[in-house]
Amino acid sequence: MKKILFAATFALFASTQAFAIIGAGVHYVMNTGSLKANSGTIEDFGLKVNQEKSDGLQGLGFKLWLDILPFVDIEGTFNITAARYRTSLEYPDLGLDPVYLEYTPKPPYSMIFPKASPIFGVATGDISITYPFDIAPIIRPYLGAGLSYIVSTPVVNKAFVEKVMESYPQNGVAPPTTEELSESVMRTLKNSDYKIGMGGHIIAGIRIKPPIIPFAIYGNGKYYIGGNTNSQFSQGFVLEAGGGFAL
Repeated sequence: MKKILFAATFALFASTQAFAIIGAGVHYVMNTGSLKANSGTIEDFGLKVNQEKSDGLQGLGFKLWLDILPFVDIEGTFNITAARYRTSLEYPDLGLDPVYLEYTPKPPYSMIFPKASPIFGVATGDISITYPFDIAPIIRPYLGAGLSYIVSTPVVNKAFVEKVMESYPQNGVAPPTTEELSESVMRTLKNSDYKIGMGGHIIAGIRIKPPIIPFAIYGNGKYYIGGNTNSQFSQGFVLEAGGGFAL
């Protein structure tokens, strides 16, 4: 009797569809890429611009996935990641302390940083097709690839400030103070367009879902190719870890 009960229990467990027909989740995102530093002097004004580096972007993401298709799964994600960096303006010949920039970012980055020094942010929308390797009734690792829509913010470096200063006369008029210029730079940044591009990605991940319970946890590792992000940003691996409802 015990053997029959055990066999029936095992059959029920094994036959229960542990992999969701559809799922929706929220996850933490970390991008191991880094924003390189950039410094220089705008000679016509004697203004030194020092943009410091920033390592590691963090943020939040949202995911939808389908397991119902034969042979392959489909998932879509939207991630918002950002990191602070510091940019200062200084007239070295005047011997004054540098002024560090500060502003309120535009959405969606204001969700993460209500007030910040400049931030570098990358938002991605991904569609992935993955091939699952079912190794246990509740564990599904997978590999795949897909397309990415990538949006990144401008970087407040020497070239950015130089463009802002083109509106100031160079001869016979005193240059703007660092405080005045700081406000002008931040106003320009808030009105600047994001950089947009299409790219691709490679994905490896795993989903774990117990039978019957409508909940799953997952982890993804992604590497992006292309996307037209700022050349100062060295793309790293993107890690996603979260969970959500799975029917």
